[in-house]
Amino acid sequence: MVLISCRNCHKVFKKEDYKPFKCDSCDHTVRRRVKDSLQISLALVISALLLFIPAMLYPMMEVTRFGLNESSTIFEGVIAFLNHGDYFIAIVILTASVIIPLTKLLGLMFIFISLWIETPFKNKTKLKMFHFIELIGKWSMIDIYVVALLASTVQINEIFNIKGGIAATSFALVVILTMIAANRFDTRIIWDE
Repeated sequence: MVLISCRNCHKVFKKEDYKPFKCDSCDHTVRRRVKDSLQISLALVISALLLFIPAMLYPMMEVTRFGLNESSTIFEGVIAFLNHGDYFIAIVILTASVIIPLTKLLGLMFIFISLWIETPFKNKTKLKMFHFIELIGKWSMIDIYVVALLASTVQINEIFNIKGGIAATSFALVVILTMIAANRFDTRIIWDE
């Protein structure tokens, strides 16, 4: 006899083996592990890593002042705030736009790869790392909120206009793909031998 729980409603069943079946409470298909969870999550993280490159290289925001277009990348924005003495804002932007997303991507990549190769890290450490990545995941969207807020409030035709650049779209996709990858990953795989 084995115990298996429904991932949807968390009802626990006592079964003879791990064959998939329908939950009698929510009609969800109950499996021992989520099908292809690791492969799908890894593919999403690799896609997010590839999108992270244009998010850092292309302009995040395009500002039009009196007909002149100015655009700046995330790093140019951080340097501009440092030059103006706004160190706190520069640190917040650097942390939310570069450090947190990169930490999430590399952390997830490390966890996924460590499941394929032998690593000295314990399963509890990997699980704590995964929960930390899930916890900080929400803070990556600060840049997108700022660009969207500025673009929606400051629109005076050609006199003064703000809109999101190519990097804003890439960055939003990085954050979304990373969140989907973390959500799709079945952490029970960490404990499988």
